[in-house]
Amino acid sequence: MANVNRYIEGERKEVLVLVQSSVTVEVGDLMFLDKADDLRNNGSSTADNTAYPIENFRISGASLELNKDSLKNYFLGVAMDDKDGISNGSNMNIPVATSGKFEYDLKPGGTINIGDMFSASGTTSASNLINQKIMKTSEVTRALGYFAESKIHAQSIEVFINTFMGNTI
Repeated sequence: MANVNRYIEGERKEVLVLVQSSVTVEVGDLMFLDKADDLRNNGSSTADNTAYPIENFRISGASLELNKDSLKNYFLGVAMDDKDGISNGSNMNIPVATSGKFEYDLKPGGTINIGDMFSASGTTSASNLINQKIMKTSEVTRALGYFAESKIHAQSIEVFINTFMGNTI
């Protein structure tokens, strides 16, 4: 895990959200709010209105593509603090930024133009989303924000996030 402060600049609005005691969060993790049933555990979960890193977003029988398509409506923002997951510990509030400019690694890298949209990146073998990697997308239904700069052969890049609590695409 990275535990990297990815905030660059801009108006950063934060919310304090509850995270379950057993969940580990790293600074810079892309987070979602579990506000509907069946968003975790391969579609076998009850909404608990707490925040999770996006690696936990896995709806019933979902492929990587379906997980990416569904994430946008639950995308909360970027974790601004970390939390160790401890079984039988206490739930904890952490700050999550719902707006601002951040820098993320691209998977895969490539040529990016300012204003292009980005989505979560993932692994096709396990259909898992990756907490701190993004990729270019042309699909508005998957977009979590916009690229804030243009680069050729980019491996990392600055982005503006758009969450369900902030600006929308």
